[in-house]
Amino acid sequence: MVTRVADAVGLPFEALGLLWRERRLWGPAGVPFVLSLLAVGGALAVVVGGAEEIRAALSPWLPTVTAGAWYTWLWVGPARALLWLAEQLLFLAAAAVVLVAALLVASLLASPFHDLLARRVEEIETGAVVEAEGDGLAGAVREGLRALGQEARRLVFFALALGAVALLWLVPGGQLLAPPAMTLLAVFFLPLEYASYTLDRRRLSFREKRAWLLANRGATLGYGGAAFLVCAVPGLNLLAMPVLVVGGTLLALRNPPGAGAHASS
Repeated sequence: MVTRVADAVGLPFEALGLLWRERRLWGPAGVPFVLSLLAVGGALAVVVGGAEEIRAALSPWLPTVTAGAWYTWLWVGPARALLWLAEQLLFLAAAAVVLVAALLVASLLASPFHDLLARRVEEIETGAVVEAEGDGLAGAVREGLRALGQEARRLVFFALALGAVALLWLVPGGQLLAPPAMTLLAVFFLPLEYASYTLDRRRLSFREKRAWLLANRGATLGYGGAAFLVCAVPGLNLLAMPVLVVGGTLLALRNPPGAGAHASS
């Protein structure tokens, strides 16, 4: 399990190297790259513009520590420092979730290009591509429309799940749990999102993809955590979509459906 997590954590960096070396990936990666720029810019505008509101929602639920006698500063000082750190971490978690959500929305527009990018990565890795809709322009168009439809379904699922988790903001004290819970949801969802272009061509249903996700939980957890960091780290998130599509394709190819149960045992 530890080895599988460690291997999957390195996939985004392996994907970055593959994108750098393989010029035939640059074309289909171009539009996702531009959309990544727009998504990150929009998300940063939301986070910066709404920073006070986010902090105002978090601060009232953090405990207040006051000093009485002078010697109480021996524990009040460190306690205040820890509470300040906790507030910053919660704010960063909320900001990272906004970034991830923006990139997932941009993925809807980029989905036909993501599908083409995943196909080329599969061809590089295996020498062939699973073709479910036939060759030629008509097959490519059908594959692009299929990718768009599947992406819309995944985003609806993510939006509903995110909305359910967001209800924690309405529960007293739940404001402290909402950012970490949203982070875990994103870590769980990102492997499903970016491996699905390869899994969809193998005609896996949504239920079968969830089963694949759990059967390969070591690899998907490692990749999800690394993908979340790619989305959250300034500068690196500008390349997030093409890098994560390539990494997700490698994840699906190296953990093929039906092999997860044996590999995780």
